[in-house]
Amino acid sequence: MNHPVAGRDVGAANFEFARTLVSELRTAGVAAAVVCPGSRSSPLTLAIARERGLEYTVHIDERSAAFHALGRAKADGRPVALVCTSGTAGANFAPAVAEACHARVPLIVLTADRPPELRAWSAPQTMEQRLLYAGFTRWSEEAPCPSEDIGPGYARALARRAVAEAIGPAPGPVHLNLPFREPLLPSGPIAAESLAPSIGSQATVEPGTTCDEAVTEGFEVLAATRQGVVVCGADPWNPSLPAAVQRMADAFGWPVLGDPASGLRAGAVTEAALIAGADLLLRHEPTAAALRPELVIRIGGPPTSKAVNQWMARHMAAEVWLVDPAGGYRDPQHRATRRVRMSPQRFCELAARIAPEPSADSLAWRARWQQADRIARAAVVAMLERDTRLLTPQLARALWSLLPAEALLYAGNSMAVRDVDSFAGPRTAPLRVLANRGVNGIDGQVSAALGAAAAWSGPTVLWCGDLALLHDLGGLLAGRLHGDDLTIVASNDDGGGIFEYLPVAQAIPRSEFESLFAVSHGLDLAELGRGLGWQGVRVGSRDEFAHALQRALQGGRHLIEVPIDRAANTALHGALAQAVRDRLQAEWRP
Repeated sequence: MNHPVAGRDVGAANFEFARTLVSELRTAGVAAAVVCPGSRSSPLTLAIARERGLEYTVHIDERSAAFHALGRAKADGRPVALVCTSGTAGANFAPAVAEACHARVPLIVLTADRPPELRAWSAPQTMEQRLLYAGFTRWSEEAPCPSEDIGPGYARALARRAVAEAIGPAPGPVHLNLPFREPLLPSGPIAAESLAPSIGSQATVEPGTTCDEAVTEGFEVLAATRQGVVVCGADPWNPSLPAAVQRMADAFGWPVLGDPASGLRAGAVTEAALIAGADLLLRHEPTAAALRPELVIRIGGPPTSKAVNQWMARHMAAEVWLVDPAGGYRDPQHRATRRVRMSPQRFCELAARIAPEPSADSLAWRARWQQADRIARAAVVAMLERDTRLLTPQLARALWSLLPAEALLYAGNSMAVRDVDSFAGPRTAPLRVLANRGVNGIDGQVSAALGAAAAWSGPTVLWCGDLALLHDLGGLLAGRLHGDDLTIVASNDDGGGIFEYLPVAQAIPRSEFESLFAVSHGLDLAELGRGLGWQGVRVGSRDEFAHALQRALQGGRHLIEVPIDRAANTALHGALAQAVRDRLQAEWRP
């Protein structure tokens, strides 16, 4: 059903609204757009294509497209617009929107819609879209149909607010549901030029802060603390944060536990304070019990390491401060005793300013952590150097050492990011590490890495498991269509290897475990990649892997398959954990 407004060109109104909205989004800071083809969204699609200075890519799979946008926004921190038609298309965005919510990644989701009078009347490709992402957006709004005398001023204001909400103190997704009546486009030729940007419309958001004087009063607690620990989880990248964390840690004499995606694990800046083997040493119960903190400073999201999270949960007497400019509640242990609404960099700078000289007790406290760290990592290195196989611990160390400076490593869920956390030791050369640790799903890994590669100037490598790769075959197709540069390292253990580490692996018969959890597929992933236009190769040794990786980093789309014996890999993880426990028991003195 069509409801044109008398005397008004409905198609022209649609296109004028879309062009104004898109132009203002770009002016306000949107870096790129990811478009899925569709009829109802055609005004938005053509507006994006005609907007000078706005990069865009077109994707046939909405789920893959959404993760591509997520990866791109995660890599450079600028919001990305994501566009689809009406109906179920927007529902396929939901997993990436949820990840963007929890990982604090700015997305502007634009879902085209049928006009309100067609909803709930069984009109084709029409469903309730206004609440598609309820609970996951920083802001959501439905615009009126442009044909209802909606002028450019509203479109500009809508775009400015969308960007401001997306890049606020807690960055995240914004949803604009945009209904369009038919005819969707003007009847005549559509102009190719973009609109002139409006004056003074650049969106700026001041992060939430706490008065310096009030915080300084609270910092008196820090000055009196001898056994403090700084725990940094994954968060939007701030290149100035590592140096600020190091200054604070040195000022107080405290250790720093840095998640792989925190930005603190690679580079020389935090080397003096960083405990790279926290996941290993805190699995040893006596060590975890003896390293009893008085205060934990939490920066960023929850750590990847289960051992680190359990260590924080067990020491109930310790204070836990959450430093978060958004004043959020990223506290799954419900342990926070103080929430500081301030940028982590500013917090560290203020803390370092008021810190006394590190006491002998504080320096001895950090030295105990450093000794345990050296012992744990030495036990792992000794065992892995004797073991010539290429299993996932060796693969983690190989990637960590072989990737060049300024490369980007996208570590997939479930086991890849955990193995990087456990086995990637200190590294002085810079390396950007990304991971989808907001909701921790395995979906969209290839697409997210392709999005990151589009925004990153250096080489980009995704390391994921076989099921994560198979879950996003649409991403492989998207990479071929767009000609992106990406190297995928797929560790293929023929099924869900992570389930081998769960109690269910021992609780039921092996045949039942294999059919219900492991789900072996028997596929040749390198051959699969070649069939989708990637250069696929299977490697079986460390030397073969190093050679294949070096060649892949020259550019193009590469899929390096690393077959993994699942039983041997599980056994090696157990043996490494036992070696760390034995070495700490013999050499570490609390």
